[in-house]
Amino acid sequence: MTLKRILTPDWDLPSGVSAAVTTRAMGNLAAHVGDDPAAVIRRREQLRRQLNVPFYVRWLQQQHTTNVSQLDELTQPSDAVWSAKASICAVLTADCLPLLMCTGDGQKIAAVHAGWRGLAHGVVENTLGAMAVNPANVRVWIGPAISQSAFQVGDEVRTALLNGDASCAAYFADDGEGKWLADLAGIAKQRLLNVGVQDVTLSGWCSFNDAATWYSWRRAQEPARMASLIWRT
Repeated sequence: MTLKRILTPDWDLPSGVSAAVTTRAMGNLAAHVGDDPAAVIRRREQLRRQLNVPFYVRWLQQQHTTNVSQLDELTQPSDAVWSAKASICAVLTADCLPLLMCTGDGQKIAAVHAGWRGLAHGVVENTLGAMAVNPANVRVWIGPAISQSAFQVGDEVRTALLNGDASCAAYFADDGEGKWLADLAGIAKQRLLNVGVQDVTLSGWCSFNDAATWYSWRRAQEPARMASLIWRT
């Protein structure tokens, strides 16, 4: 079976809003990992044409910050972007969490890149704040990322995340080797619930364990990234 280049999330969206995530069959979409710049540009244009959207993606310079930009006033580096007009928002990942967000009426959309540092320091909460929305009116999809069974971390990572939100202790399992297995997607969902977001959909896709579909930095130090995108027309 030929792997699809683009997958559509199983996610209930309002009219006029769409979402997608690329697979490794689409190829690397990041310009900062040593790939041929011309090849990356070609893939990005192929992606836009295959999605059949009239917008060009304004790609972020992601650096594990908590910076959030409005699309019309993009500042770099940023690890989240939101928009209140017809446009497209996107992030690149290869084990970290991609979170896509939209309001129930489809008027505001956002894309967030969140590794453990971003989660610990509040990039998800910052995004909701920047959007100036009632969290109870926001829908969130958490895309392909490293799963708990594959994400071994030390005490410093667990401490950083618990300092940000002690209720996340339930999402760490002792691995029996003096370290912890962390459930990043579970932590993100808990933090969303804590601030009033009620509609969170987990993709369940593991970037580490499904080598046929996804890139994974931790599995193979692959110099490549997938894209998660949300747009409104």
